[in-house]
Amino acid sequence: MIDLSERTLSLFSDSTRDKLLKKSLELFNKKGYVSVTTSLLASSSNVREGNLWYHFKSKKNLVESHIELFKENISLKLERVDRIDLEILIKKLFSQYYFNWDFRYLFRDNLVNNFSNDRSLASKLNDLTVLRFNKIKEEALIGREVGVFDFKDNEIEELSEIIFLLADNWFALSSKKYPDKDEEFLVRRGMRLLIKASEPYLSVGSKKVINNLYGEFSI
Repeated sequence: MIDLSERTLSLFSDSTRDKLLKKSLELFNKKGYVSVTTSLLASSSNVREGNLWYHFKSKKNLVESHIELFKENISLKLERVDRIDLEILIKKLFSQYYFNWDFRYLFRDNLVNNFSNDRSLASKLNDLTVLRFNKIKEEALIGREVGVFDFKDNEIEELSEIIFLLADNWFALSSKKYPDKDEEFLVRRGMRLLIKASEPYLSVGSKKVINNLYGEFSI
């Protein structure tokens, strides 16, 4: 399995800057921000370390660039999708999980600790929590409007919290609990957990489509 989803890969060109941005995202996810040296990043990207410094003055600049890239591309254009085609709508909504997975190192609690003396960057990282939670609520409401979800008005908070907490904890837990499993297993299991947790809030039509796409509602 490739390290990043097609949606995320489409954000990068063949330029040296984008090459470094993409490879650093992959390495930070797998090894952690602290463990990735600039020497490793340059060699993994097949560029000279001097080229890295030309485009990014520090590792911190890479984090800031990842944050902006995530914020600029997190929104879904569901209103442009045929609202009768539940399968396309469901795939669109579920692509958010894969997109968040691709940037998961940003959401691990220990990352912000590395920037305790940089209030600006620490604030940007903390703001991602609010942004992501609000996006989940927004998309859940749109999903209900187009027939993917079926929940009462007073259930929107609990559904959003369940999805947010499950995804965030999985980003941190997955590789620790399953250190010998490959990327594909971790991604798919996380998706299965989200599907299972969302089952009570899905419409009848969605459940049928999801069963066809991903199998029965079981972990």
